[in-house]
Amino acid sequence: MSPTRLVALASIALCLGSTASAQVRIVNYNLAKLAGDPAATRAVLTAIGDDNKFGFAVDPGVLMFQEIRAADIVELDGMILAAFPGVPYARATYTTSGTEDGAAGGQCMYYRTDLLTEIVSGHVDIPTGASRNSDRWLLSLNGYTSTAARFYAYSSHLKASNTAADADIRNTGAIALRNNADALGAGVHCVFVGDYNLYTNAEAAYGTMVSAGNSQCFDPLGTANWTGVANAIKHTQSPVLVTGTLVGGGVDDRFDFQLSTADFQDGDGLSLIAGTYRTLGNDGAHYNLAINDGNNAYFPTDIPRSNALAAALFVASDHMPVIADYQVPPIMNATMQSSFSTVIVGASVVVPVSVWNSANVVHVLGSDALVASVVGSAGLVGTQSVTAPLAPSTATVNLSVNTATPANIAASATITTTVEGTQNPSIARGLTGTVLAHARPSWSSSSVTTTTIVSTSTAANVGSLPLSVPIYNFGFGALQATLDLDGASGLVAPFAVVDAVESGVGALPANLLFSFDTNGRAPGVYTQSAIVSTSDANLLGATSATRTVTLEVTVTAISEPADLNGDGQVDGSDLAILLNAWGAVNPKNPTPADIDDDGIVGGSDLAILLNAWG
Repeated sequence: MSPTRLVALASIALCLGSTASAQVRIVNYNLAKLAGDPAATRAVLTAIGDDNKFGFAVDPGVLMFQEIRAADIVELDGMILAAFPGVPYARATYTTSGTEDGAAGGQCMYYRTDLLTEIVSGHVDIPTGASRNSDRWLLSLNGYTSTAARFYAYSSHLKASNTAADADIRNTGAIALRNNADALGAGVHCVFVGDYNLYTNAEAAYGTMVSAGNSQCFDPLGTANWTGVANAIKHTQSPVLVTGTLVGGGVDDRFDFQLSTADFQDGDGLSLIAGTYRTLGNDGAHYNLAINDGNNAYFPTDIPRSNALAAALFVASDHMPVIADYQVPPIMNATMQSSFSTVIVGASVVVPVSVWNSANVVHVLGSDALVASVVGSAGLVGTQSVTAPLAPSTATVNLSVNTATPANIAASATITTTVEGTQNPSIARGLTGTVLAHARPSWSSSSVTTTTIVSTSTAANVGSLPLSVPIYNFGFGALQATLDLDGASGLVAPFAVVDAVESGVGALPANLLFSFDTNGRAPGVYTQSAIVSTSDANLLGATSATRTVTLEVTVTAISEPADLNGDGQVDGSDLAILLNAWGAVNPKNPTPADIDDDGIVGGSDLAILLNAWG
């Protein structure tokens, strides 16, 4: 079955269910040329995806098999589809060369296409001796663009048997692996898996793999001796005790390994989840025994489940799978409002920035922690580090707008992380808005004037005298708040407030209206002060202010028209003025002696004067 056909069938099954999880479970398993029981092999494969020994289960992202001949491929394709219904797998580049297919078989890898993509140009065959080749594949995590989200996977089956010559061949193979990987440069994610047939940690091949260099390998189980009953938990071969179709001997060798470079071990980005490395079904209690001898306690609280797994392992292959779970880098997302409402200088404007990790994993350990820095600039103030949770939860950082001065704000928040391989490691979010200056109420258009006196005069008994007083929003412009007039107080009769409320005073002044009741007022000066309440437009940050206007009204005395010389007396001097002007009045030269304004200084005027005598 071709890889395309395999994916097509799996995609049909996918419609029935299965949600992709980005975290990666890597498995290596020597299937011994499919010599084991097919149903048991499928059961073991299913158990790999169901294994929740460390608190979570996930279908494997990568399955690397050893001892797979070209003739085994169709059957193995079918096993994968049957074991993981609904999960889209593709077979990676598969090759056999020379006598490899007729000797020990080749390396075969399957990967989940919903999680990973093979970069085919990264595939190479590496001769490792004894007609055996190791395969190297290059895989990239879907949804990530960083090269730190790529990794090389090496699958090997080194020379078997425990002679010095065999060990030398194994070391020759290890040297070839290291030379190939070292040439990739420093800081590259490489995982080395397979059946290395190593008997002890003292073997030269093991020393070669863990020696210093660009691709120095690290062993999750440590580099100490792994032989003997005390290390039974580390062993991978053989679950079968009695030799038959499958190699027997009981569980007593650690032949199968999953080693990786420092970048897989540092906990930064794409890395091994500490403590998840294990041999499927090995409970550490079956040294030199068949894995299904008596009870198996791989799942300590579920012996029947453990026993069923052990029964399948017993007849599936002469090796047991090695499993390790790997965290993926975060996928950073961040949101921030794009604008804020217009405010006034001094307002408190808080702008929340929400950050989260959208990596789709089944367990919090499946993604590296997203540690991010949120920094405001160009009008946004604040710097804060945050550990962002997995979606749908978010972490929120509050930045503040700099409202110290009037301005049109075009600010930004930059969210960055240094976690290796993170998708979207730097995100910028913009913010716009306007900060206005306070309104400046003034009695003058040329300066800020807080007090003023308005004076006028009137005769008594002429009714209500209107008093209009202009007030300005001094210096008004595009970055200044409009002025609201909120009322006036402090006046009592004969003064009154007519209209002292107005909103939105900008470039043009508003007129405050007061009144003075002249009726019954005796001559004299009347004075009162009004307190005018003002405020900024109804925006965040608005403040209020008061301005004082003093109203001064002079009520003049009633004058006597017969007092022609204005000396306060109607007497002979006034009479002389009248008699001197006797007769018709020249319109061009009017005279106060025409008291009744009839155009003639005559008897009627004389009568008025005499009547007012004194």
